[in-house]
Amino acid sequence: MPTLEPTKYLKSEKNTHYCFAGYPSVKIYWEPTGTKWVQHLLFGDYITILNLEVVSGRVNVLSRNKKGWANIADLQTERVLEVNFIDIGQGDGCHVVTPNDKHFLIDAGEYDNMNRYLNWRFNLYNKKGTQIPITAIVSHSDKDHYGGFDSVFKNCHIKIETLYHNGVVERPGESHPFGHVANGYITSVVENHAEMIGIITNPNKRKGKGSQYPKTLYKSLKYSPQIIFTMLSNKCKFLGSYNTDYRINGKPFTIEVLAPILEEINGKPALKTLNNTGKDKNGHSIVLIIKYGEAKILLGGDINEEFGKILCSHYSATPRKLQVDVAKACHHGSQHFHYPLLQGINALATVISSGDDESFAHPRPDALGSFGKCGYGDKPLLFSTELARSNKEITRKKLFELNSMLAEIANLQIKIKEYEKNNAPQEEPIKLKARLLSLNKHVNSNLTRYGMINLRTNGTQMIIAQKLEVDAAYGKWDIHKLEYSSKTNRLELKK
Repeated sequence: MPTLEPTKYLKSEKNTHYCFAGYPSVKIYWEPTGTKWVQHLLFGDYITILNLEVVSGRVNVLSRNKKGWANIADLQTERVLEVNFIDIGQGDGCHVVTPNDKHFLIDAGEYDNMNRYLNWRFNLYNKKGTQIPITAIVSHSDKDHYGGFDSVFKNCHIKIETLYHNGVVERPGESHPFGHVANGYITSVVENHAEMIGIITNPNKRKGKGSQYPKTLYKSLKYSPQIIFTMLSNKCKFLGSYNTDYRINGKPFTIEVLAPILEEINGKPALKTLNNTGKDKNGHSIVLIIKYGEAKILLGGDINEEFGKILCSHYSATPRKLQVDVAKACHHGSQHFHYPLLQGINALATVISSGDDESFAHPRPDALGSFGKCGYGDKPLLFSTELARSNKEITRKKLFELNSMLAEIANLQIKIKEYEKNNAPQEEPIKLKARLLSLNKHVNSNLTRYGMINLRTNGTQMIIAQKLEVDAAYGKWDIHKLEYSSKTNRLELKK
């Protein structure tokens, strides 16, 4: 019986064999022959090889809790870059996984959906002692971007090592919400770790109007005491060591920081102010471009019209710096956008993160039209977490079921605490905990798989995928393929 070539698999520390799904997707079939499939994997999905024996050009595998047979021609050993746009409702939440297994959370929404996603993604329900190291980035201090970190901080399986921020921190009790402002500039920018610690450990900054952001960041100290707070701005040029010298799989990998745009006023770092707290917060969002090989992805927080204009002006000498293949729509598809900025971004695909329970009507019709008009190619792509979630799993009936489950989860948590407090016999709490685990898995799966926009790339090939409402004969994913062209020096849409 022939066996799988060693070039087609890797060995883990536990001596198991594994590989990854090839481009653009891979089927796991019921049998060594035939076309009936049991699982449909996306480019880069992790696959455990159960047996190295090759039968009819296939091997026995396990992936996403399904066993079956995969074509050996569809397997690869190179890991890809993942950018997962999580459906966290109204707000932003993005999980980036590098090909060398570094994890970044760029915003976390307002509520607990990001934490539920992490529990589902890493299967953290019964894992004792496991800690996943994650770098956190808060694009700016709007609650629908940072509020979800509250539950992430409390997750004992998540270890936040560094938290990057934009240097704009509200400070209750001071003459200006952001501290000191003079001559049209915020001059009390929080540049280093000591300055942030000085603010968030001050009890007076954690009460009253504008205290929610310092209070949330303060909680991180309890659960991740080793955390380091670091400001990002265009002066950094790159995030950490992810600069032009950094390579993964022999390909350049960078995380470039375009904004906020820091200036120097009277020898002090300063950020321009419009004398409008909301616009200043949004406008000074951290703007990042992730580059891997030839692929470029822009993450721009809530950049608004006024600061979009400033951004364009600042990079007017190098306009192509703003051009990317995929962009996360700034400000959830708000009407507050600078049209020339969208023209400069010229993305082939735009991802909009928005929710149902909001009073802004995001994404706005003029934003949708402009994303398409300013997009690259004849048929630029628009993705929406809100639209991707509108499927058979989230009908009125399903919402009622999920709400009932959430209510039962809350009651179970209370009962378990009461039993443990009263030193009750272990049998009953064990049953309750088993039921709690089952409910949490089901709810977390529904709230995170549906609505998520999945991006995977090896630097020259890319897929962007969303889950189909109902499995089709050809698979369970709506997959769009992008491939690099040396003629245009860009990723192009492929049929």
